[in-house]
Amino acid sequence: MNEIDEIKNKVDIIDLIGSFVPLKKAGRNYKGLCPFHSEKTPSFMVSQEKQIWHCFGCGKGGDIFGFLIEKEGISFSEALVQLAERAGVELKSRPQDWGERNKLFAINELAAKFFERSLSDSKEGRQAMNYLVNRGINKETVATFRLGYAPSGWEYLSKLLLRRGYQVTDAERAGLAIKRDRGYSDKFRHRLMFPIASVSGRVVGFTGRVLDPQDQPKYLNSPETPIFNKGKVLYGLSVTKEDIQSANSAVLVEGQMDVLASYQAGIRNVVASSGTALTIDQLRSIRRYTETLILALDADSAGSEATKRAIELASAEDLDIKVALLGDFKDPDECIKAGVDQWRAVVQSAVPIVDFYISYSISKFGSDSVAAKKKVAAEVLPVIAALDSPVEKDQYAKKLAEAIAVDVQSLYEAIAKTRRGRVAPQPLAAKEQIQIESRDPHWLEKRLLGIILYKPAQWAHFRDKLDAVNWASPPLAQIYGYFKDCYTGREFSLDELLGKLEYPDKVEVLELMMVIEENYADMPDVDIGQELNFYINLLKQRNTRVEMMQLSREIADAEKSGDQVKLQALLEKFKESK
Repeated sequence: MNEIDEIKNKVDIIDLIGSFVPLKKAGRNYKGLCPFHSEKTPSFMVSQEKQIWHCFGCGKGGDIFGFLIEKEGISFSEALVQLAERAGVELKSRPQDWGERNKLFAINELAAKFFERSLSDSKEGRQAMNYLVNRGINKETVATFRLGYAPSGWEYLSKLLLRRGYQVTDAERAGLAIKRDRGYSDKFRHRLMFPIASVSGRVVGFTGRVLDPQDQPKYLNSPETPIFNKGKVLYGLSVTKEDIQSANSAVLVEGQMDVLASYQAGIRNVVASSGTALTIDQLRSIRRYTETLILALDADSAGSEATKRAIELASAEDLDIKVALLGDFKDPDECIKAGVDQWRAVVQSAVPIVDFYISYSISKFGSDSVAAKKKVAAEVLPVIAALDSPVEKDQYAKKLAEAIAVDVQSLYEAIAKTRRGRVAPQPLAAKEQIQIESRDPHWLEKRLLGIILYKPAQWAHFRDKLDAVNWASPPLAQIYGYFKDCYTGREFSLDELLGKLEYPDKVEVLELMMVIEENYADMPDVDIGQELNFYINLLKQRNTRVEMMQLSREIADAEKSGDQVKLQALLEKFKESK
């Protein structure tokens, strides 16, 4: 038995997932609300027998490792180590860099505890605590986000780490010490400290804010280390991820203080980019918990430009984007100080992106002169032209025309030109088809294989048709081959089949079996046979369409190159295929 199987035998999937999601018995399986998308009717199923989970709503699934990876946003190696510790299994071989990474995690955790104690127990720490009190932050919020204080001495933390058995070079690799002409010193001194945690809550870095206005820079961040990449971490996500999922939206702010103020004010579905430019990795972290993103960045010109960049990135990730307009408030923290209800209203009345572009462009260029109106139109019209709904296009064209006092007909003409100028616009149906195919391009083959594995006796009736199937996925073709080896004509051993598979394919087969059993448990064999025949024919039709499309491309290439011999042969082949 390998380590993965040993861990799976000792960690029951119901206990693991049940610690995150309330589960109820539903026949042979357990059911609950999916932790990966918002739903009111449970579609998340867990099989204790197969030690597999699958959501029939969003399509995600896997085993205990897959659940932890998806829920905590960690790597397989990290999930392996965490579950091995939970199971009490000693790993013979850990990831190559695990020792170094584990040491850095331990150093950062020790530093976080040191900063926490310094905030609450030292005289110097009172200045930092007074600053927080003056900003309206209470002790509960301080404790929840583990805020701390870095003393003003040169080597307080470094000496503590040395006493705990670490080398000063370890502290340097963790981003907590810096080398100077006469040795090493603490990187953070006389600063309010904000620990930055991974999604699972492990401290990976810090941001330190000055308490003395004369000190610079105002905010000092940990450098990038083997465990900290600032472009992949969002401040507060480890604390607020459940709130984001519950609200089915994430409010993105710029700074740590904005997160603290919003969380304390009761709007807890909030995260911050910590003053750095938003990245695709950060957006993907958000997308694990919601598909709705509310941008509440600072109201100055830099914040508005950051909002534009965020919209472009988030649109590419297919997030539903809204913008919270702060009005006369410079940032969310200032808005919250004016009143919690004021902040709640700003978030709840967040506007679609076109409204933001109209508001932002007019504030940037004005609308009094012809030149200003042209600039506003040039900024907003491409956004309107990109909308899929003709009704939305019409409404926003009228809204923009009214806002800059121009004839709407001129905007319709400009939108038409904008659309003609775009490169190869994709129709919505094609876009949706691409999304479906990218989610699971082999769903038809999986359905066929799943039915055969669930009801192997059906194979005798459809053997010739199944052998003629063009399996587009090599792993699925291999599994089908193994099935034929394991099926004697009377008996089929699933365990024998699983024994031939590598770990990822084994998990996929078990998840597939769970899905098929859930869908076909009460269906008579006659009807299952009809289902199988239907999917075989559907797959043949799809394969034919793919072949015809490929032939059409080859014919077009032959025409373009003037190769008459090849063209004639392809045309003959095309006729035979129809």
